[in-house]
Amino acid sequence: MTNKTTTLIFVALLLCVSSAAQEKVSFQRDYRYHVDRIDGIYIPKDIDEAIDSLDVIISPEDKRYITDSLSLEDFGAVCHHSLGMWIRNNWGLWGGSRLQRYFLDKKVIHPDDMSGVILKAYYKKKIQGLDYSTEEDIVPSSGNFIVKKSNPLKRFWLRLKQNMSEDVRETRREFKEKGYTKGKTVYFQYPLGCSTAEEQKIWLDENYDQLPKGKITDIDYSWKRMKVKLTDTFSPYGIIIFDGNIIEDEVGNVKRDFDHFVINNPNRFYMQKGDELWFDIYSGFWGSVKQLEKKK
Repeated sequence: MTNKTTTLIFVALLLCVSSAAQEKVSFQRDYRYHVDRIDGIYIPKDIDEAIDSLDVIISPEDKRYITDSLSLEDFGAVCHHSLGMWIRNNWGLWGGSRLQRYFLDKKVIHPDDMSGVILKAYYKKKIQGLDYSTEEDIVPSSGNFIVKKSNPLKRFWLRLKQNMSEDVRETRREFKEKGYTKGKTVYFQYPLGCSTAEEQKIWLDENYDQLPKGKITDIDYSWKRMKVKLTDTFSPYGIIIFDGNIIEDEVGNVKRDFDHFVINNPNRFYMQKGDELWFDIYSGFWGSVKQLEKKK
């Protein structure tokens, strides 16, 4: 075999590997662009749903403060690193979601601009009570809000910062009590059911050593979530992280008919070995060694 032939074969294999990797990335992105929940959090489909969702999240006390004390510009400035950050992190404006796709389709590219447009529209529609089309605020440009902390806003900013710090400290304690720390191994809990009868038997027999395993690679205490890399899985399909067609019994247990179980279901998505994703700690996907020991 000539050197030229060897080189061509190597290039061909490299292209195949690259294509497979791109397909995997594309699959994850497509999954996030279409589902209405990511890590257990509902994702608004457009700006109007985002505004309605914010109106539920913001407390009556803060609404009164905003109405009495904050102008539109001040509201955007104060909330950019608090409520705006929550929007960007939890509604997938960085990692991909149907709300991100909605803004990208309208040429709003940066997540900061996306959250800025949402905050601006919320203030005008819910605080000022204006009756207008919220899409008027969607323009393909950056710099919707300039982040600043002026003296009149210092008390409100410090209160937000203090509340967030207290929540983070409490979350750190909660994570530690549950056995969730960076670098620790966690075990998959099959919240959406098993994809094979063998998996189901392992789970029901409490053979924890054979459960799919992941490693905690990062922790976000502000939003009570952890990033897990799947390191080991029993099933060649991976683990089910979303299923729009689950069937539950009268007490909420997931039941599957393995004789008619279809792997390539368009409403079912798998996390495969080597994948790394964020999970809310209350989503029920993972259990620590400490939690499994309590079950025995």
